[in-house]
Amino acid sequence: MKRKYRAKLGLTTLTIIVGIGLTPIANAKSIATPISRSRWPHAQVTYVIQASASERRVYQAAIRAWNATGQFKFVQGTTAHHQVTLETSNATTGQYYRLAGITFSTGYPNGYYTKAQVYLLTRNFTRYHYSYSDQVHVAEHELGHTIGLEHSRDRHSVMLADNRYNGISSADSTAVRLRYRLPVGRL
Repeated sequence: MKRKYRAKLGLTTLTIIVGIGLTPIANAKSIATPISRSRWPHAQVTYVIQASASERRVYQAAIRAWNATGQFKFVQGTTAHHQVTLETSNATTGQYYRLAGITFSTGYPNGYYTKAQVYLLTRNFTRYHYSYSDQVHVAEHELGHTIGLEHSRDRHSVMLADNRYNGISSADSTAVRLRYRLPVGRL
């Protein structure tokens, strides 16, 4: 009888601990921003911008916004030594017809990124009347993918799939902190 009671007590204790641990998530006002299994070895990367002066300003504003979170840092690199290339493209046909930005990341099978290329599709900025602020939010979104974030269903998240109006939310910042605290490959 004592053994059964101890087993029940152990399960109850575990349930209470787990329940308490999940309470902040259950009571959160926003949806957690999903993270990818991959990430950079450290919460910092080097970048170069290969874009016009106006799009350079867009990227720089997005970089300042991510750096201001304190969770990840983008550091300017050189043409010869960088991990992330930030560019623009006029490719707006086929699968890119409605996109405002796209990110390509490559890495090792263990889940660490080694390189990333980000493109802002400037023809669509014009076609769909994106303001400067909209463009910055698209750049923040694409940099979020570069960091290791996935699309969110939270309409206030910068990682909302078709976002152009929202900047980086506290849920986005929290997701970055979590991504770089967890071992690579873990969610």
